[in-house]
Amino acid sequence: MNKFHKIIRIILIIIPVLTFIWLLDKNCVFSDSLETVYRFDENSPIISILKPSGRVLKVERDESGDYWQKMIIDPVYFDLCLPTTKFKNAEFIFAYQKPKNQIIKIGPQIFNDGWNYHLEELKCEKIENGWCISKLNFDLSKVYIKDRKIKFMISAPGLDKSGEFVKISQINLILE
Repeated sequence: MNKFHKIIRIILIIIPVLTFIWLLDKNCVFSDSLETVYRFDENSPIISILKPSGRVLKVERDESGDYWQKMIIDPVYFDLCLPTTKFKNAEFIFAYQKPKNQIIKIGPQIFNDGWNYHLEELKCEKIENGWCISKLNFDLSKVYIKDRKIKFMISAPGLDKSGEFVKISQINLILE
């Protein structure tokens, strides 16, 4: 019976230690960079959902297994929730489909008072599986950060008047 109690004690000590290590790993960044991908199939702790609803429709899935969301009215917003404020640069890689002449701009909020966003145009660099792939870099030292959150805007002027839509399939993020 004494040996059994020792084994139980060891297990009861190891479980909280392993839980603490797991939680520490999930909530702290120990390297100089962090990479995450938001594929719309499940929520991300770093990149929020696109909002407001009504400007973006529900997440859909096509026959090839890709998840995506339709943007039908601009602007649309998402938040970047930073695990720490030590990061100085954010590189985004977007996978999307758009009407031929539609301009799409994305950028972070740069001041606290409302509509001050630094928008940059998405330019299709390559096409993979029918999705346009574009990269954008943002200097995080020049953006407005509140409670470790940065608000981003996606703008597609005139989208609602054209009756067209933009599909967004994936947002990759590399923080450095």
